[in-house]
Amino acid sequence: MLLFSACTQDEIMNQANVERPVTDELLNIGSVNVNNFAENTESRVINDSKTVTFEAGTNINDANGDELGVLLIDDSGEAYANVAFKYVNQNGENKWLNKTNEYYSSKIKKAIAYFPYTEMTDLPSTKEELKEIFINKDAGFKEKDLLVSEAKEFKKATMDINFTHAFSMIAFSAEAIATTSKNTEVTYSLELSDVAFSIGDKLYTPELVNGRYVCIVDVPQLQKDDFRYFYTVDNQSYVKTISGNPIEIESNKSYTFKCPVNQTGTSGIAAGDFYCVSSSNDVLVLPGNAAGVPEGWTCKGIVFHIMDESGSPSEWNTFVTNNELTESDIPGYNGKHGLVVSLINDNNYGTPTNNIDSWSNCFTDYNDSGNTDLSNGYKMTKLLTDNASDNGITFTGLNLHKDEIIAGTTSWYIPSFNELKYLVRGENSGTPSGEGLEYVNGQLSKINGEELSGSIPSVTFINNSDVSGFCLMQSDGQENGWHGIPGSEKIRPIFAF
Repeated sequence: MLLFSACTQDEIMNQANVERPVTDELLNIGSVNVNNFAENTESRVINDSKTVTFEAGTNINDANGDELGVLLIDDSGEAYANVAFKYVNQNGENKWLNKTNEYYSSKIKKAIAYFPYTEMTDLPSTKEELKEIFINKDAGFKEKDLLVSEAKEFKKATMDINFTHAFSMIAFSAEAIATTSKNTEVTYSLELSDVAFSIGDKLYTPELVNGRYVCIVDVPQLQKDDFRYFYTVDNQSYVKTISGNPIEIESNKSYTFKCPVNQTGTSGIAAGDFYCVSSSNDVLVLPGNAAGVPEGWTCKGIVFHIMDESGSPSEWNTFVTNNELTESDIPGYNGKHGLVVSLINDNNYGTPTNNIDSWSNCFTDYNDSGNTDLSNGYKMTKLLTDNASDNGITFTGLNLHKDEIIAGTTSWYIPSFNELKYLVRGENSGTPSGEGLEYVNGQLSKINGEELSGSIPSVTFINNSDVSGFCLMQSDGQENGWHGIPGSEKIRPIFAF
């Protein structure tokens, strides 16, 4: 597998100084380097989708390792062999190994190295013939992005390969601006949909790579009106073309076209936004239509509920009172308050799981421990953690989160059943459904968060003669009929801001 959009410049792997096999006559590779897509016009934006990194297998037969090919050409100008080389990690060192045991001979007058390796019946003898095979592949971006290098000199049967991209890359991106809690403006990429472009009568469908839509092309130029691109943002569709002179298109170069939209960001905050922090404790609540998190920011979770400020007392005032919080410690974000769910699950509650009384004793004298209509998860979590040890409980439910402090927020805590209503059901929390969970999971998938599924434990604790234990909410928004101490279900922590 080729890794493009998710790697950084520091992760580009140097393929030099590979050890040669023992037999000198066996055709082998001394070094492999890759020239990234180069800058060109003002519309060009450097992005991680230009970077190539090879993946090493564990042995020459490992299906997971990358392979490159070398076409051997004789003095007639015809290719007579397509040699496969496997990228393998042996004893901690990455090497390209000759899979077909092809030996060097004086018959070789030229070689064309290419990546990724492809089995071919009729072997191409020139770069142009090879390009024709790849550009017509019914494949995605990674498989069509042909890397190629020609060699006429060999050092004792050893090839040094310097790859360039055989084609050009066209990319599309839209940007907007958000303001942080310290009034700093941050530019971020917007999520696009229905992205396509046409050159003449041919329609292309780009592929999403690291927040940009990218496509491999093999055309000499782009002209006004002959080249058009289409995209949708927030249900509004746009059609654009270039202005001015034609753009000459060159191989191994990338051309990114801005996708302007009728907005400069999103006012206010809403469920589905990304709660991000910087190393300087600045806060950025990134709108939910963002395509990813800007460099220098770390997403801590997904906003899933905004507190209602109307009424007296307001929802936020009631939340502060019920959880015995100090309001000045939680200033909010641009005057707004809400709830954020973590990107990952924590552990289960802990032990014992068969002694209800031990857990029940943690909430003695608190009359609202079983109130399923109260957002009191912070207070309930504090009662549990303060009293667990005295009641013989080994509490593990927040082990992965308890040491993290996020400025201007509560600590991570277990949601109450009422708070799970907002998370799973959405803003229409009074009606059981999975609408909120479906949306939050969609946002989590954008940033490789852990999907929420199954029954989610709350800290709300029912204590009566018939059933006792913690309440759980199913992914369809219904309460799980079982009550007790969950043994396998993991806690999904939240915090308030």
